[in-house]
Amino acid sequence: MNQLIKIEDAVKGAMMEAHKVNVFSASKLDAEKNFAIQLLYKNELATKTAQNNPVSVQNAIINLAAIGISLNPATKHAYLVPRDNAICLDISYMGLMHLAQEIGSIMWGQAKVVYANDSYENQGVDKAPLHKFNSFGDRGQKIGVYCTVKLPCGDYLTEEMSAEQIEQVRNTSKSKNSSYSPWNTFEEEMWRKTVVKRASKYWPKSSNRLDAAIHTLNEHEGIVESVISDEWLSVKDKMLSLAESGTDIELSGFIDAHMVDFSEPNNNELVNWLHSQWPKGSKTRNAARIRDGRNQINLYIDIFSRNEESEIKESLEEMSELEVRVVLKEMTRRSLDTQAVKDYYIELKQA
Repeated sequence: MNQLIKIEDAVKGAMMEAHKVNVFSASKLDAEKNFAIQLLYKNELATKTAQNNPVSVQNAIINLAAIGISLNPATKHAYLVPRDNAICLDISYMGLMHLAQEIGSIMWGQAKVVYANDSYENQGVDKAPLHKFNSFGDRGQKIGVYCTVKLPCGDYLTEEMSAEQIEQVRNTSKSKNSSYSPWNTFEEEMWRKTVVKRASKYWPKSSNRLDAAIHTLNEHEGIVESVISDEWLSVKDKMLSLAESGTDIELSGFIDAHMVDFSEPNNNELVNWLHSQWPKGSKTRNAARIRDGRNQINLYIDIFSRNEESEIKESLEEMSELEVRVVLKEMTRRSLDTQAVKDYYIELKQA
């Protein structure tokens, strides 16, 4: 009985703060309080987690009130779930779509997984795709997922993600290898939720409630996708391009421009995210290439520092322009004189 009272006290203790940020009516928030208590009684793990971490319960209730998403089990929009020794507000892809409709961003939407045996045809970003499948037969492996919405203006927007792109997002989750991770317990739900989150970036917004919902999800799922910007994507594309067609020096110089040690993840979020973007099976090979590139940079620096004209010109003739810039940048970082090398390089370019 003491456990149950403690859980109820934790929920009730959040109500004063919840009312301050509440987008529900007062009576609806009271109903959500009851839904919350029911969910926390639902299983032993939820009860134990709520008892041991009542602050997480209160944070979840406050987030619930601020976002305005319901815990009503009949809607399947949101849940209170135990995760990593805390109670977290989890929002389904249906909840995100409902929220977007409620705030007027979209008129309606759907998110569906595409399987290998389905028939799928992209009709353009402004049209709904053609997706045909046998609901009761063998559809094969999951190969992608899409989200199509109809905007208030009548236009359609479609966002697609391949299985490989979903895997990249999954790899940013700190909990991906844990038994409690939704990526392991509700994989198809996570595919749909991921594409809805990605698609929502392009929907018109009339409220920050949807952004708050996605931020809450990313935070509790351990996903850094919320901070993945166009600049980060550009850095990733350049990195993978150099890995495919650049030289070891060019790849090494690019990597060293963004991090100190790329061989292992560290506390820098950009570095951690980039580290997860290497294609499967390529991390070890590219780490070796980066080391070789650094060794080659050091060899060229030794040659350039001896200031022998013939050696310098011979080296410059075999280097790409990007390789020269990489070596000169490293020499500048080490406070070494680069003027002679620059003069010889200009002379070669003009010849």
